[in-house]
Amino acid sequence: MAKAGAPKKPKPKEKLTDKEQSERFKQTARELGTDESGKEFENAFAKIVRRPK
Repeated sequence: MAKAGAPKKPKPKEKLTDKEQSERFKQTARELGTDESGKEFENAFAKIVRRPK
């Protein structure tokens, strides 16, 4: 038995399939307004990395 006043363990979350997890990730990314084309990443990367001569 748990001690009085001890926090209860959280119930484990339901495991998602790979497809469900992928869709959830994509939906969250859309809600956050991310750029799916990769142009924003390329622009940020270009500011940091020197181009070879």
